[in-house]
Amino acid sequence: MAHKPLKNYLACVAIDIGTTGTGYAYSSVDDFRLNSLDVTFNNRWTDEYQGLLALKTPTCLLLDPALKFHAFGYEAEDKYADLAAKELHNDWYYFERFKLQLYKSEITQDLQIEDAIGKKVPALLVVTETIKFVKCHALAGLARQLPQMKEHQVQWVITIPSIWNMAARSFMQSAANKAGIRSANLLIATESDAASVFCLFARSEKGARDLNSQPVGTKYMVVNIGGATTDVTIHKRVSKINIKEVYEPSGLSQGGVAVDEAFVTLMTGILGEATMDRFRVQACNEFVKWMKEFENLKQEVPAIEKKATPAFVISIPSRLNEIYKSLNDKPISDLTKSGKFKYKDKIKVADGKMQFEINIIQDVFKTVTDKISDHLNALFKVSEISSVLMLIFVGGTAESRLVQQTMIQKFQNSKRHVLYPKEPGTVVLKGAVILGHVVNTADQRLIRHTYGSGIKVPFKEGVHPENLKIESAGGSWCRGVLKPFLMAGTPVKVGMVIQYEIEAVNYEDSVFAVYKTEKRGAEYITDDTCQQVCKVWMNNILPAKSKKPQTYVVKYTFMETELVIELTLKETGSKYHITSDIEFEEIF
Repeated sequence: MAHKPLKNYLACVAIDIGTTGTGYAYSSVDDFRLNSLDVTFNNRWTDEYQGLLALKTPTCLLLDPALKFHAFGYEAEDKYADLAAKELHNDWYYFERFKLQLYKSEITQDLQIEDAIGKKVPALLVVTETIKFVKCHALAGLARQLPQMKEHQVQWVITIPSIWNMAARSFMQSAANKAGIRSANLLIATESDAASVFCLFARSEKGARDLNSQPVGTKYMVVNIGGATTDVTIHKRVSKINIKEVYEPSGLSQGGVAVDEAFVTLMTGILGEATMDRFRVQACNEFVKWMKEFENLKQEVPAIEKKATPAFVISIPSRLNEIYKSLNDKPISDLTKSGKFKYKDKIKVADGKMQFEINIIQDVFKTVTDKISDHLNALFKVSEISSVLMLIFVGGTAESRLVQQTMIQKFQNSKRHVLYPKEPGTVVLKGAVILGHVVNTADQRLIRHTYGSGIKVPFKEGVHPENLKIESAGGSWCRGVLKPFLMAGTPVKVGMVIQYEIEAVNYEDSVFAVYKTEKRGAEYITDDTCQQVCKVWMNNILPAKSKKPQTYVVKYTFMETELVIELTLKETGSKYHITSDIEFEEIF
């Protein structure tokens, strides 16, 4: 792993910043030793709509006009709705489901994202304030259980999507550091790793097929269906509690949010665009509560319609009815009386509620489930994946009855098994807490970049770019050719060594540099995707002004938290070491 065990820590806290909801969970070292699955969720988020305590709070951040933190979660929602109702919101900064913007952008340290009305703010500030709020909330909860605990005795785990690249991981680490979490106390873990770890520790009911009971060597697919995206990772069990990736993670922009949007599209078709637009803008608070009602109700929609299957019933907010009536001179209840109504006999309106035949709501899910199924079927055509016989579905949207039944129908057969852990929406956080206690669980990763050095080779007309042509040592050369020593997609393990020889033609070859690129097939270090990782001045080990070709051995060692480069002049044995300024996590 890209993390050294934290000595003398007392508890592990995992933070999951989701598209729609954010939460945390924790366990003390003593809890973990007694029962690794004894993970405590924060239960102090108050969902006023349901009148209940919730495991997650909405991923909503409110900053005041001076860009200072004001509120997060339910409090941010309520405060902003109040400001908007009084038309006092324009100078404030409100971010809802801001993770969607991170998915759609190339994440850099200076990335800007838009608030609810289009004002741009550094994404790093938004994520930092989010982590800081959750961190303080978690520490307050832990203090009640472990009053003697100090902040430096907490192991923090922050989960990220499996498909995020190294720049995104670095961004998240920077945000955590700015939020007051030291790198020594921090582990950035992928959601799929966390889910796998939980499943390795969890046992199903007696006789049930689970990951824990599968032999070493078992390959399986982790499908994380979240709010905005579905991430797919292929893992292999290499020991009792160790896993490794065997294929690059993939994903698609389909999840619970897409289902919500499809429902809004359905309602727009029924009530009209003008009605729905005004409802969203003029009754923001009621719209949010109404969508929460739908989010809760949709989880119980079945995929299989039976004679006894009840209709889908949702309330009609009073403001929605008022807006519709003001635009159409009649209440929503009169809608179904028209002979031209598209859904006549399929939708009923009575007592302030709208009742749908279940197949109409099932269609709301169809695009999402179809696209996820198509993506998985395409993956199963890949030779490395075709032998996978177990699929594990996790994530909040995986709690939907319809999603569960659909995926079982499509993918479970006499050979292939579909596994839904209990409470799929909590699996990532539970697994992240366990992973924080057992930091060596995922001992191998597929490298996401191609790594190489820049060299020069004899120039070939018509093959090499003219702008890279140089004259040196009595000949024409092409400079800046990328010579890979590790290709993207290669499994890498701590302690792995790569070694090869390079010849320095003359003193002009005084710099040896290492580059990385996410682009497959990049040929030159001048490619826009190439980034310099580190460089070595060769005059540290080459004889001064040597005109004689010198051979030196380049050795790369992947240490626990760094990449160490050793250059040895073969003729004399003199050595030079350099350690890259990137962490091992950035390499994986």
